[in-house]
Amino acid sequence: MSSLVRDGVQVHHFGIEPRPAVAAEVADLLEEIVDAARASPDRLEEVLAGKSAVDLADDLVAELRRRVLPRDRLHAVARHLVEYGTARDAVKLGLVMLGECGGEDDRDLLLLLGTLEEFTLYAVVALVKTQPDRHRVAYTLARRVTGWGRIHAVRRLEGGTDPDIKGWLLREGFRNEIMDEYLVHLAATTGDLHGALLEPEVDAALLDGAGDILSALALGGPAEDLTDYAEAVPVLHRYAELVGRTEPTLRALDALLVIRGWASNPDLDLTWPEGEPARLIDRYEALLARPGWLEPVLAGLDGPSGFHVALACALRLDLPVLPQTLRHLAREPFDAYAWHCAVDLADEDGLASVITLAQRLLPVEQLAGGPAGDLGLGPEHAPDRALESVITELADHPWAGLELFRVALRNRVVRVRYSAFRTLTTWPSEGRPSDLRDWIAAAASAEPDPDLRQRMREFLATPEPP
Repeated sequence: MSSLVRDGVQVHHFGIEPRPAVAAEVADLLEEIVDAARASPDRLEEVLAGKSAVDLADDLVAELRRRVLPRDRLHAVARHLVEYGTARDAVKLGLVMLGECGGEDDRDLLLLLGTLEEFTLYAVVALVKTQPDRHRVAYTLARRVTGWGRIHAVRRLEGGTDPDIKGWLLREGFRNEIMDEYLVHLAATTGDLHGALLEPEVDAALLDGAGDILSALALGGPAEDLTDYAEAVPVLHRYAELVGRTEPTLRALDALLVIRGWASNPDLDLTWPEGEPARLIDRYEALLARPGWLEPVLAGLDGPSGFHVALACALRLDLPVLPQTLRHLAREPFDAYAWHCAVDLADEDGLASVITLAQRLLPVEQLAGGPAGDLGLGPEHAPDRALESVITELADHPWAGLELFRVALRNRVVRVRYSAFRTLTTWPSEGRPSDLRDWIAAAASAEPDPDLRQRMREFLATPEPP
């Protein structure tokens, strides 16, 4: 896991482990450097390079505030770390220090460093501490980044009242390359989605943003969902009213289907007004019954863009779209989601055609190049993820696609080999190939992962059922 991802996951999910003793040690060294009036803290950088900035930041701030070091000297040290540091964690902790002693003159440097998503979290915290227009400067930085940096920066916009920022949050600001779910509740509340939708004129970008926000809240995930949104009922009704006045689009259909599916869940525990969500379900059902929704779905399935959204809508509408899915795979053979859906859509007669297509389109020789410790991340592993998608869905079809499973046992990605082994050894004994244990034995002899190798050996040591 990269340090960028680790910082984001730790901040949003696991919390920070206090390290006051380490912070005191760093502060002691920093105090020595400041007292000596030296602004080239090479020794400090060497120490900080071996620390976890995300774990140390809060405790270091507490130590700096307790000791009240000379601000100008601390600033010189912090600037030196930020401008000349070559170790990521040292630069991050330099940004932390700069947040405690910096001023308006540091704005450009903090924005520059913050544009690198590795440093956005630390830079945006320093910016909101040191700049008089804290929401505006966080907004400036948020528009420069798209992944974890966007999430960190937009979090600092919570509670703002700037009309430009509120409008941006509802149309664009919640979108990011990780998961929109991290930011949609903040966008709906700080951006005042309810008030915006009540305006006499609602532009297309706002209506699209509203649909994406509401559907992401319905899907739930790593942050707040619709049950946490106090204005959910009036906003959902107003959104349906506005969509009903427009021409059918694929984006609106996707939002309506997601929200309808969420509201129809009998296990929902809601403290909503009496009669809800029944009235909401009826309204969305009536809206979905309007003619014209099929055209954007079919256009998305056969067009150059929008395929995934169109396919998701088609599945929710129970449309027979296997032919369109297979045509898409002929164009995009490494689309893992499309392979998942193709296997799921195929009946017993069509399954053989899907398997044959996978064997033809996927680079099986490359995929069976030998086991390694790869995690399967990054664009270069798209073929591995496609293979994984196929064999995962084939788990419900005992002994189908065996050649793909043999390939998977020799794949470079650990997770793919686990999946293949687990499925092959849990399928019913009826129909089991006579040489299956030979496959597993060959795989075990080459397996570099100790846990998976041990599981394979345990399977081989277990007597074969009669």
